[in-house]
Amino acid sequence: MTQEADIVQQITGVLRREGSRPLDERGALMGNAAADWQRSLEAMTEAQACFHPSEGPAIATPWSGEGAKWSAKEVIGHFLFSDRSLNQMIAEMAGLPPSVQVPIVRAMGEQSAEDERQSIDELRRRLDGFFDDTRALLSSLESKGVPKGELSFPHPVFGPLTLTEWIAFHWLHTMDHLSQINVLKSAPGYPAA
Repeated sequence: MTQEADIVQQITGVLRREGSRPLDERGALMGNAAADWQRSLEAMTEAQACFHPSEGPAIATPWSGEGAKWSAKEVIGHFLFSDRSLNQMIAEMAGLPPSVQVPIVRAMGEQSAEDERQSIDELRRRLDGFFDDTRALLSSLESKGVPKGELSFPHPVFGPLTLTEWIAFHWLHTMDHLSQINVLKSAPGYPAA
């Protein structure tokens, strides 16, 4: 087994395990993810949010090329675009009305120029709104009693994921992109506050 395949298998295992937990636990995890975003961005200035790192060594991962040199605004724009789209797909598959209508993500690494044009303060508000919408979706899924394993759709790297595994993916996606922002903050040339 290659190192990349091993990483994919490990992450898929985490998604399966986390996706099997009760939805109220998923809601608590989403609350933690929202707080992690807030902490990471709370003192970030506009100049810092627009900073692009210089070229450096690429880290090979199953999702290589997805934003290795993005600014924080581009990371946030990508995260909001993809995870709002994911919420919409989850709601529609469960027979629930989506909280917002957004374009569906068609490929990994898609970004949102509309989000990226916003100020860092507005992006913080949009992240807060996204996590509020996600917790409301979880509450609706819990009320409806959506079966955990019956509905699924594929991820381009991790294969078919159930709705609850996709919800766990929100958390994983948060951790991945918060790590990316933390690396960005330590990059040479990152503006002082």
